[in-house]
Amino acid sequence: MPLAIYVLLTHFAALLGTVSNLTLQTGQEGLLYTQIFGWFSTHAFFSALAATVLVFIQALLVNNLADEFRLLGDRNWLPGLFFALMAASIPDFLFLSAPLVAATFLPIALRRIFRVYKTPSATALIFDSAFWMTVGALFYPPAIWMLVAAYVGILVMRSFNIREQIVFSSGVIIPVFLCWLGFFWYDLGRSFFDLQFGKVFGLYRFHRAYSLLAWLEIGFLIFIFVLILLSFNSYFSRKLIQTQKCISTLYWFLIIAVLTVFLQAELPNQHFFLAIPAAGMFLSLTIASIKRRAIAEVFHLLLLGFVVFVQFFPGVG
Repeated sequence: MPLAIYVLLTHFAALLGTVSNLTLQTGQEGLLYTQIFGWFSTHAFFSALAATVLVFIQALLVNNLADEFRLLGDRNWLPGLFFALMAASIPDFLFLSAPLVAATFLPIALRRIFRVYKTPSATALIFDSAFWMTVGALFYPPAIWMLVAAYVGILVMRSFNIREQIVFSSGVIIPVFLCWLGFFWYDLGRSFFDLQFGKVFGLYRFHRAYSLLAWLEIGFLIFIFVLILLSFNSYFSRKLIQTQKCISTLYWFLIIAVLTVFLQAELPNQHFFLAIPAAGMFLSLTIASIKRRAIAEVFHLLLLGFVVFVQFFPGVG
């Protein structure tokens, strides 16, 4: 499958060992991540391999989501491809991390949110959206802020009455309670909330000395985010009402994922991965809107070339 080959190629530097001395932990891993995936932090190759497999699965989820709700009109592989490109845009993304695992649940929750549009009884979908977002936060606690995006997204898609809001709250409480119950069984119930959510809130202090590589990474992400914001009108042009609402919801997911960066006392680059599913779909919309195919292909090659250049940049390995 071409998408699998593309994901493999964009992660080849990490699999090859060119990128090997990066920090594999963010310092804010959730208890589920520590219990299930904690051992990857000392095995760079297996961490890179697991990230490659997971990104491929995520690319399929993102692509199926875009196809189901016809975000691009015609069915194609652009959403999955550009998600994979963005998922390799920073060397830190190439290894398994708590934000990467948590991001898996974003397209799953988004599918539920998109489906509530004009659905007479949407309580199950609303519950599922909150449930899967909270499960993601059990792997990466700061992902709990994405519940705000989910809540606003449902408001965008339909009217959100009190009963449905209670259901949404239940979707948040139940996975946290079940996880607490599991840790309570091992006499960790008292420390569960402190270990799980004790570092969720903080204010970032701009005291970090950035290297040239870091500035390249930040510059690339800023360029993509500004491009997405400037393309606002083109995304909504000639789209059905439902599609426009889906795009509005994606904007909320992107904006909140980016803004919550400043709620981290220490800024891990991997946190930006929470914005990648939405950014990948928006980037595919941008490419699809370019009428001349040659220009679109050149633009894609330039982005891909930059990503590969950063991966092999001196000092990364």
